[in-house]
Amino acid sequence: MDRKLAAILSTDVSGYSRLAALDEDGTVRALNLCHDRINTLVRDHGGRIFGTAGDGLVAEFPSVVQAVRCAVEIQRQLPGLSANLPQDRRLEFRIGINLGDVVVSGDDLLGDGVNVAARLQQMANPTGICISGSVREHLDGKVPFALTSVGERTFKNMPRPIWVFEVDWSQDAPGEIGERRAPLVGSRLDKDQPSIVIMPFDNLSGGEDEYFVDGVVEEITAALSRVRDFFVIARQTAFTYKGHFVDVRNVGRELGVAYVVEGTVRRGGDRLRISVQLVDAGQRTQLWSERYEGATKDLFEFQDRIAAQVAGAINPAVRNAEIEQSRRKPPSSLRAYDFVMRAYPYLWGHNKEAIRLAIPLLQNAISVDPAYGRAYALLAWCHAQNVGYTWTDEPGRDLELTLSAIDAAARSIDDDPTALTAVGGALSHCGEQERAAAFLEIALALDPNSSWAWGRFGWVASYKGEPDRAKERFERAMTLSPADPLAFNMRMGYALSLALAGSLPEAVAIAREVVSRHPEVTWPYRMMTAWSAMAGDRETARWAATRLLAAEPNFTIERYMTRPVFRDIPQWADEMAEGLRQAGLPER
Repeated sequence: MDRKLAAILSTDVSGYSRLAALDEDGTVRALNLCHDRINTLVRDHGGRIFGTAGDGLVAEFPSVVQAVRCAVEIQRQLPGLSANLPQDRRLEFRIGINLGDVVVSGDDLLGDGVNVAARLQQMANPTGICISGSVREHLDGKVPFALTSVGERTFKNMPRPIWVFEVDWSQDAPGEIGERRAPLVGSRLDKDQPSIVIMPFDNLSGGEDEYFVDGVVEEITAALSRVRDFFVIARQTAFTYKGHFVDVRNVGRELGVAYVVEGTVRRGGDRLRISVQLVDAGQRTQLWSERYEGATKDLFEFQDRIAAQVAGAINPAVRNAEIEQSRRKPPSSLRAYDFVMRAYPYLWGHNKEAIRLAIPLLQNAISVDPAYGRAYALLAWCHAQNVGYTWTDEPGRDLELTLSAIDAAARSIDDDPTALTAVGGALSHCGEQERAAAFLEIALALDPNSSWAWGRFGWVASYKGEPDRAKERFERAMTLSPADPLAFNMRMGYALSLALAGSLPEAVAIAREVVSRHPEVTWPYRMMTAWSAMAGDRETARWAATRLLAAEPNFTIERYMTRPVFRDIPQWADEMAEGLRQAGLPER
């Protein structure tokens, strides 16, 4: 009995019996056309067909690379052959590929090597390709397709489980470890945005807590899935690693992800402790970690709160890692996404110079990709800050540029909460609070854990004279992401809500804390000056006014009061102006 190692490719048509029952003649004609094309493609890739059975074919190849490339071409070319049929009658093929030992019987091949390929084909989705772990081991760097692990599977009459991968043939493969990965098939990402997997957490307590541990991971996965800044691997795929010791670098390679979330859960008496960390899969470096504690009696409330806080904290952590990666790239290799990442730190600088540096980077992103909605949205945010903080000598021009960028962004940001928030924030700075609220409500419907969106929504409420509503929104924003680079902005928003409600000393105390921690951010001095004077604290008001004029020598009350955000709160605007006068700031 002769034996050999061979790459086996098995195909069949998904739902063939149903299709034949609907239109036997038409289905058979389409099948014959498809089989002729498959036969040609198999020969072109160095293989041969050695078995047929109804709608199925089985082929062998001398290498797994040739087999996978052939399978991809089959899936790319066959849809066109039945395109003239109604949508529900078109032929969709499933393909399985295995590398294994086979028995040679004349022109036929037999044995487990062939049977495994058939089982893989049966579990593939319509137009899908499933490969075994033995095939996957030989593909690194040799095929331009992303390979996604779906875990171990046990097949009938097979002595041991088979590790299964899907070939995401409509996308290029992930780069080498450390480079940015391509998004997975069916993802809603573009612009080379990163992907992330939340691994099963380790249960450091008894088995009775297993359901809760799995529930925490499921909630965190769902929460992160609403963050459109990155693609999140499905829970079902992540849980195939449960109970196994894994190396994050291998997980990154197998799933095509840049970042891995790991964690542990421990119960001690009536207390629960959850530790979570975010790891760069390629470098094996920890980017962020946090520990949460709560009472066991509040199990599910605790679970929900942790999920929201983890989602809020991981978003800026991933963003910071992407920024650093873009900074390390040579200018000649920068793409639209990289230009946006390079602009990000300046977007939150909250000073005139930072915005001056951000604008050309966003313009570069748009020149690379004129349809990049997020770049337009963030450009609008920059010009709007120039208007809102009176950093421009040409407010009319910056207002026009803001509205132009908003119009360009609005055509392509329907499912991008970050871009929607940027547009909402820009409109708010321009005094259009109702339109701003509409964009922010959509952003929060898509991603209810966006701390930035909640923060901007808080400012909208303040500018509409609704301090209680503003306070609630700022509190939620700060809870979601206490380490966010915009935390100081949220703190100042919270302070404004207090000031509007009459708690001026508390508002002044927060402003003092912000300026001491962020000396490069000068606009809080304006508010601190007015609030101190309004509270009767002339000494603090004069101190803040002196600091303000040192940072902004050209500041005048007249110019400050032209800010569009004062439109809907004229009485508050008058009180602010009077406070600035009492502190001795120049009128004009």
